[in-house]
Order: sequence, then C-alpha cells, then structure tokens
Amino acid sequence: MSRSVLIVEDEIVLQDVYKLLLSKHGYEVYTANNGMEGIAALKKNRPDVVLLDIFMPVMDGKEFLRNIDIVDYPNTKFVACTNLSDAATRAEMQELGAHNFVVKSSMAPKDLLNLVDKMTMA
Repeated sequence: MSRSVLIVEDEIVLQDVYKLLLSKHGYEVYTANNGMEGIAALKKNRPDVVLLDIFMPVMDGKEFLRNIDIVDYPNTKFVACTNLSDAATRAEMQELGAHNFVVKSSMAPKDLLNLVDKMTMA
C-alpha cells in the first residue's frame, strides 16, 4: 500500500528537502507553495498526511484549515509546521483540526520521518 504526503510549504528549499527525504523512504509526495494550491492538491490526491506550514503568502495554514471540512478527510492527518512555538498558535491550529504541531527549526530529518511514519500508522 502506498503512503502519501502533501507538503504545503512556501520555502522551496525546505519543500525540496522534505520531498527528497520522504520520497527516498517510499512515500508518494505532492507539493504546494501556498494554502490555495494546497487545497486543490488535497482534494485531488487525498494524502495520508499533510505537512502544513502556517505562514505562507496567498493563503496561510490557518486559512487552509478554515477553508476545508476536516470531516471530508477522515483518513488524512494534518500536521501544522511552523517556527512559532507559542501556546496560542498551537491551540488555534488544534482547534482548526491539526492533529499535530511541530517546530520546523527543531526538527531533524529523522524526526520528520518518524513523525510521518507514526501519523501514517495511526
């Protein structure tokens, strides 16, 4: 069974690193540069995991979650990824439906892989 991940991230270098890492470990990876592209990719591909940056141009991660109905994606886990680790942002993202919250700057590649593995097994 193939596992898939959608990376919604405006930092192309980070997007490429995540894609390379996850592809190398057997994931089918889709990418989007902002929340608007992310919603289109979510609807089209219905991935197992969405790695969702919070701060992006066009549409940010919060708006992304506000503009979808989480109930329509029962098999998709949403992970908010940011460099802001304040409790208010974390709480807001969880209220909007994020299953997990990670601080990008403190996440090594193996941590990302472990997280995605864990999310696809759940």
